[in-house]
Amino acid sequence: MLFIPEKGAAMALFSSDPVVAKKEHWTSPQPPHVVLQALTEAFSHHGEKLRHVGPRLEVRLGSRWKFTHLGPFFAQGRANIPLVLVFVTAPSGYGTAITAHAFDTLGFRLGDGSVFGVPEALAWRVEEFLTYAAGVVGVHRPGPAARPAPGPVPGAESLPRPECRGHR
Repeated sequence: MLFIPEKGAAMALFSSDPVVAKKEHWTSPQPPHVVLQALTEAFSHHGEKLRHVGPRLEVRLGSRWKFTHLGPFFAQGRANIPLVLVFVTAPSGYGTAITAHAFDTLGFRLGDGSVFGVPEALAWRVEEFLTYAAGVVGVHRPGPAARPAPGPVPGAESLPRPECRGHR
C-alpha cells in the first residue's frame, strides 16, 4: 500500500515523517542467501550505500542535498531522490519470503512535503526501484520500467516544449 497524504488533509507545521512509504511481500523460489546476493550485486553497481545485517539488506539511494536543491523538475534532481529500500528475507516452504519496504528520507521540513509534485515524483521513484528489485529476484511486479534510472515526472510530457533556437 502506498501512502501519500491527501490534498485536503490538515498540514503539519513541521514534519520529519516520510512523504511516501510502501511495504510489499514477495516470494522467490531461490534460497535466502541467493536472493540477498542478487540484490546486493544489482544495487552495488550503481554506487548506492549498502548495509547487511543478517537476513536484512538496507540500500540508501540518492542525495537529500542534491534533491533539495535541484527538485523534481530536473533529471539530476529526480535521480537523487533520497530513498531507503529495506529487504528482509526468511526461508519459506517455497524458497524465500521477502519483505520489501521503501520510503523517502527527505527529513525535517516545513509542512508535509506535498508541494511542486514532490509526492508524485517520490512515489514514481519508489515504484521504479521496487519493480527493479522484484525483477532482480525473479518476481513479476507491475510497475514502471524496471531500471534504476531517473524516470519522467508524471504529467511532464504535457508541458510545452520551447522551440530550439540557435546554431546547430
